[in-house]
Amino acid sequence: MLDFTTYLFDLDGTLVDSSPVHARAYRDILGREHPGLLAGFDYRAIAGLTTLAAFRSLGLDEDQSQKLTRLKQSAYRQAVEAGAVRAMPGAAELLARLKAQGREIGVVTSASRISACATLEATGLAQHVTALVTADDVSAAKPAPEPYLAALSKLKTDAAHAVAVEDAPAGIAAARAAGLKVIGVHDAAVRPLTDLHFADFAAFAGALA
Repeated sequence: MLDFTTYLFDLDGTLVDSSPVHARAYRDILGREHPGLLAGFDYRAIAGLTTLAAFRSLGLDEDQSQKLTRLKQSAYRQAVEAGAVRAMPGAAELLARLKAQGREIGVVTSASRISACATLEATGLAQHVTALVTADDVSAAKPAPEPYLAALSKLKTDAAHAVAVEDAPAGIAAARAAGLKVIGVHDAAVRPLTDLHFADFAAFAGALA
């Protein structure tokens, strides 16, 4: 199951422990701009979506969704600059090991390119990544297959030789739609949706040949 030439990792919640930071940024912006939406807000329900799609899903019109997207992304980037986002335990070691084995590593994320690059640089993971596909690079983000298809194209490979590593249903759906096998990590709730699941990156690394 782990004998792939290419590993395509989700970013937020998978490679980096950014979910609490994203959730806080959403809640801060909603509390300031639309406090009535806070009571029903659940970050887990929008995990894996673009920021714009997330605000649209809350019933906001396009102008408000665009405005809040800019505010939320700015708040998140400030948190990254302040050191609030860190790599998941064992992430750097796993990527380094895969790279040493000659595997290609891609990151496929619903984040904007600016946010994704800032996160990868701040956490020290950028050095391991060969290709990056963000929400800015595709016309339809996760759960559509386009981000994963774009990554396969960038890395000049196909779904038979690659595997997606995900922690959220939207990302898993995108990978499946692109014809990929899926390794789930961290969140046990996604285990039934995946081909293989690891509780953490230490267990993942231990299963590598």
